[in-house]
Amino acid sequence: METLVVFLIIFIPFGGFMWMVLRFTRNTIGENSPLKVKRIYQIDAWSYFFKFDNLFAVFFIVMGLLLFQATVTARMGADISYPALARGTLLIGTALFAGLGFVVLAIDLNHWKYVEGVVLETFPEEHELEITFGETKLRLKEGDILRVLITSNEARMRISFMTYYLASGNHFILSDKMPGVWVIHEYFKKVPIEYRKTQFPFIE
Repeated sequence: METLVVFLIIFIPFGGFMWMVLRFTRNTIGENSPLKVKRIYQIDAWSYFFKFDNLFAVFFIVMGLLLFQATVTARMGADISYPALARGTLLIGTALFAGLGFVVLAIDLNHWKYVEGVVLETFPEEHELEITFGETKLRLKEGDILRVLITSNEARMRISFMTYYLASGNHFILSDKMPGVWVIHEYFKKVPIEYRKTQFPFIE
């Protein structure tokens, strides 16, 4: 029985991950790619906020608050020379721990405004894309995008957003959490890309 439980704990998540990878690959290359087949991409609040990085941020916040409470209520041992300094150091550490989680969630809330209600639709026969922002529809073809600026924190937990500058003089912004955003770059591969690094990639 224990062997079965261990097997399920290990292989069910692994199997689910492999299934998602195969499904993603099947729908991104070859005859099923957005370059060949019409695709529609959008995301709802549930799918956006309940992702691994968000759950990880919540874990950081909860652990930080628990450690903060433990640090405040803990008794310092008699062998500690500077109890106030030790307690202060621990408090700063737990604040940074929880602060990281709060920053990630704050950035997610900031980026949500730029993907909420957005619909990206491919038109492979015309080699065009249509992006819907609320009541506004933007049809894109070759030559409409002059350049792309990718702003990122370049960290292991990468957070970024893309600013697309148009030939019309306008621009639009999409978070990297927008499903199908990579399709824009597949459709218009010749568009020059610039990169900008920032520690906290908030969209202003």
